[in-house]
Amino acid sequence: ICLIHFYKRGMMSLSVWRRLPQHMDMSRAALLPFLGPSQHTLLPAKGKKYQFFPDRELVPPEKFENVNLPERVRLPIMPKTPNIFASGSIRPPRQTKELWRMRGEELVQTDLVLGQFGIIALNGGMLKHAHFEAMRMGVGRNIKNKELFAIYRVDSPYKPITNHGAGKRMGGGKGSISEYGTPVRAGRIILEIGGKGHWPEVQPWLTAITKSLPFDAIPVNVEILKNLRAEEKRLEETNENPISFEWLVRNNMLDCQRQLSPYDKIWFGKFCYLDRKLNRKFQWITGPRYRGKK
Repeated sequence: ICLIHFYKRGMMSLSVWRRLPQHMDMSRAALLPFLGPSQHTLLPAKGKKYQFFPDRELVPPEKFENVNLPERVRLPIMPKTPNIFASGSIRPPRQTKELWRMRGEELVQTDLVLGQFGIIALNGGMLKHAHFEAMRMGVGRNIKNKELFAIYRVDSPYKPITNHGAGKRMGGGKGSISEYGTPVRAGRIILEIGGKGHWPEVQPWLTAITKSLPFDAIPVNVEILKNLRAEEKRLEETNENPISFEWLVRNNMLDCQRQLSPYDKIWFGKFCYLDRKLNRKFQWITGPRYRGKK
């Protein structure tokens, strides 16, 4: 409502009120003949719903029971270097890339332990210290004291990542350790949010946190995660085409196992290639997100 009209209506009601006799009944029913149709809303009736907005009678949310918050509700600061190597007494060993740690599907850390909200990875990647800081700052800005709390579901950075540096000559052996990371597979829970909170107030800033991660991820709650898995299972069971990539590999059609990768015999084409259709978790449901020719 425009403020000018609001004040005009208020002044009109005040002038009508002053013209009323002092001995007259001041009930709402008695005042309606003196007030115009626009002033009827100034005296709302108690216990009645809105005429044009019947859905304004909002139902209060359910009360939270048996919610025990930890002492520290925010995410901790992850160390850049593992504590065993930070003192300098032990020389940190250098490793190979070991890309198999990020390939495939997570089979263990896939459920929400707190049973409320979290972030799930859709494909594999490497979490570095900067990504942990982005998650910590994103949660710290929006979490409420004595109401919500957050926990990590991944380990602190432990895998050494070597680098030769820019502008160096070729050769010289294995490069020095530049930083550490945490490999993540598709379908792993990255972090969880618990406490006295509802999904509509948590979902926007969880979505903003997923944009700072080095892989595709989505925020989920227990219901969404359950529905995604149920829909994925339904699509597999109702598939009318009996000839799938898994069936071809298992039956070694045209001696295909000789040409396939060892990972194809484990994941059957899923989570193995960047240019395929099944390299993301729940891709049958969410759809492909790659631009170019179909």
